[in-house]
Amino acid sequence: MKKILIILAVFAALSASIFAAENSSASAPERTEGKWTDISYVNVPVLKILEGKDGYAVIYQKNKTGVGNVVIPKKWGKGNNEEPRKLKFRAVKTSLGAYMTVVKDGGEFKRVILSIPMNKSNSIWGMVDSRKNMEGADKDTLEDLEF
Repeated sequence: MKKILIILAVFAALSASIFAAENSSASAPERTEGKWTDISYVNVPVLKILEGKDGYAVIYQKNKTGVGNVVIPKKWGKGNNEEPRKLKFRAVKTSLGAYMTVVKDGGEFKRVILSIPMNKSNSIWGMVDSRKNMEGADKDTLEDLEF
C-alpha cells in the first residue's frame, strides 16, 4: 500500500512539473532589442524644500555624506499639448520618506518627481525671501546633479 502511494505521489509531482515547464515557455514574451527603452531614474532623499515665488529650492542628500541643492521652476508644474509637465508631486505621510526622482530618457532630462509631505506646516517645508528672485527659476532643463 505504501509503495502505491509513493508511486502516485511521484507521478503527480512529475506530471505537474512537466505541465508547468510547458506553460512557462509558452507564455514568456520575446525579448527583442527594438522594444528596449532608454528611460532611467535616480532617487535621492530630500532634506528640505524652500518655496519661493518662482520656484522650489530642493536640498537633497548625495552619496550619504554630503548635500546638494537644485532650483526647480514652478512653471514646470503646468503642462500643455506641446510641452508636458516636467514637475510632478506625490504625497507621502512623513518627511522621513521624502525623496526626489529624476527621470531621464536617453540621457536627457525628462521630468522630476517630488515625493514629499504636501502639508506646508511639515518641517521639511520652508520659505525663500519673497523679495529675492531665485537664480535658475527660468531654466528649461535640469542640470546634471551630483548624486
